[in-house]
Parts: sequence; structure tokens; C-alpha cells
Amino acid sequence: MTSLSVNAEKCTACRACELTCSFVKEGVFAPYRSRIRIVRLHGFNVPIVCVNCAQAPCIEVCPTGAVYRDRAVPVVRINEAECIGCWECVRACPFGAADWDDDQDVAIMCDLCGGEPACVASCIYGALSFEPEAAAVRHKRRATAEAIAAYPEQSRRAGAAGYLG
Repeated sequence: MTSLSVNAEKCTACRACELTCSFVKEGVFAPYRSRIRIVRLHGFNVPIVCVNCAQAPCIEVCPTGAVYRDRAVPVVRINEAECIGCWECVRACPFGAADWDDDQDVAIMCDLCGGEPACVASCIYGALSFEPEAAAVRHKRRATAEAIAAYPEQSRRAGAAGYLG
């Protein structure tokens, strides 16, 4: 299975991903209509996007079944015709990735553009990638090892687990 991975250290907040998403999904360059959002926090620009939770709270709380898992891609999707505007999925998302489109009065979230996320193609800094999950885990493991290696003395004194968290 492939997943959308985020490397916040590479994000410059150029917002090309938001502009691309809103254009691909809505036909307008309007970041507020994007399914990916850049949040600035503690000096980092963090792209926030649906992570397609295994036990997705948004699916569980939807009273009409409008929010469902598409096994073909696989992603969490919203059937806009069945959305009654209750906001339950938006409130239930633990990552703040589900949002509300005021122009259409429906909930929106990333559907990975059917398996070819346009935001990844537009991210020239490499903050977004779409890769097999095993590769994403290897990249995270490598980044962790590099962070520990950058401060070997502190790592030995604290132990690797103490250094990281």
C-alpha cells in the first residue's frame, strides 16, 4: 500500500500544494478550498492532510454513511450527495484534516486524487511524497538515525529513547 508522507523540515510554506489541490478539485486557485493545509507551528510549516486512519473516526460518526472507505485506492472518501452537513466527520478527525467547504456546504478531505496526488507533483521542495509505506518507514528510520548521529554525546548520555522523546 502507498501513502502520502510529509517531511515538515522541507516545507517552505510556498503553498503550491494548496493551490494545486484547490485547482484540481474545485477549478479555482483558492487555498481555503484545498484538502491539504499548511499550518505554521514553532518555526515549522506542517502540511496537514488526511492520513486515512485504519479505524477512521470520521467514518464511524457519519450518520448517513456519506463518509466511507474506498477499498480500490484505498482512501477515505465523502459522497457529497449523501452529506447532510452535520460536521460530525470534521469534528471527529484527530488530525484536523477533514474540513468544510462553505461554498458547497459539504465536508471535504483528501482522496489522494485517485492514487496520483497532485500536491506531491507540485511540491518542488520534496516535503510531500507518495510512496509505499515500507519505504516511508525506512526514510523515517534513516532520519531518526541521522538525528541521533548528529548529537552522539547527548545520545549516549540520554540513551536513544531519551534523546528522541
